[in-house]
Amino acid sequence: MAMNYAEENIYVLIFMRLFGLVSMIASGFIIRDITRKLYSRPGAFLKKVSLTQSILIVLSIGDFGGAFFVQFISTWMVPFHSQLLGSVGSQQSCVAQGFLSTFFYSLSALTNASLAVAYCLIVRLGWKDKDKSKNRLPFVLTPFLISIVLAFVPLFGSNYNYNAGYSCYISGAPAGCEFDPNPQETCTRGAQARNMLLVAGLIPTLVAFFILTVAVVLLIHAVLVQERRMDQYQRAGRSRKMTMESFYQGMFYIGAFAISWIPFVVFGFKEYIFASVHKPSYYVMLAVTPLHGVMNAGVYFRPRLKAERERNPTDSTCKSLMQVLHIKCCCNRKSKEGAGDTPVITTDQQTEDDAERGNEKKIQTNALAGDPKTATINLEAAQNAEIGSEKKVITSS
Repeated sequence: MAMNYAEENIYVLIFMRLFGLVSMIASGFIIRDITRKLYSRPGAFLKKVSLTQSILIVLSIGDFGGAFFVQFISTWMVPFHSQLLGSVGSQQSCVAQGFLSTFFYSLSALTNASLAVAYCLIVRLGWKDKDKSKNRLPFVLTPFLISIVLAFVPLFGSNYNYNAGYSCYISGAPAGCEFDPNPQETCTRGAQARNMLLVAGLIPTLVAFFILTVAVVLLIHAVLVQERRMDQYQRAGRSRKMTMESFYQGMFYIGAFAISWIPFVVFGFKEYIFASVHKPSYYVMLAVTPLHGVMNAGVYFRPRLKAERERNPTDSTCKSLMQVLHIKCCCNRKSKEGAGDTPVITTDQQTEDDAERGNEKKIQTNALAGDPKTATINLEAAQNAEIGSEKKVITSS
């Protein structure tokens, strides 16, 4: 049963490659933002990179690779005998595209979960992001190794083939034969592709989404508990500012993952259960999946852009964005009211300067803010206040 989703439509290919290119650029901005801060001072790179920064780099690599090999390359690696518009590849290039897309897709999804778990542990256990005693390898190496295994498994049984869409992925050959009553007879390759899609594609994505959601919920709860402990020291009444900021940032993080990956999961399960889907579902998945890099960049830079706008409300949005992205262009010298061109120190730069002066008493709470130095609660001050109150009680007694 052939299930052909693709059409000879050059506009679909143009938009696919455009979305893939935008996602690659967005992921590149995250990597550039992290590395430029690390290389701005003397010393070895690996000695300076923090736990969350190392995870973010791997996450961005996963987003970049997925967008490049699936959306941007797309039909160029499809076997030319498929007669699809732009197909100039071979069966070998098709297998390579399927392998790399499975690897980078899995790496992106699993590293998202790893990042959420790392932030949750930082807040709940009081870890310091730059603490060298906290080994980075489990958080970086575990998603990498699992992704490698998930990418290798479909190779057994020749399950990487042209999927009747715009790329090669886990599929039978001819496309759709794995859904026949006797796939062993009708498939020349990939007779077990139906089960492989479930094992190597859908289930890992769902598991990553579950871990990510649980970690974010536990993190927000930890911030709420911390603020409740500080209520007795607040003269103006209780405040839940940090809890709400963590909540909104966590929802943005979960939403970025859901928007990008839920259509892929829904499409995959429809195909797995009903052996057919309608084309709009396929095109929705095709459009939103490569935007995960853009979504992650939005979550990463959002707190800094918000802080920049609050610090310089007269500046144009373009200038604030260019300031956050460290891009020098025309709008970087303009503002809504013609403000001067005085350079503004960004939030991350200010925090780094404070850290150099020895101000490292803050515990991170904005768990998914891209820059883990923003939105912090000084619990040590509260603890000192609590110790002081105990001393007063002892003295008075």
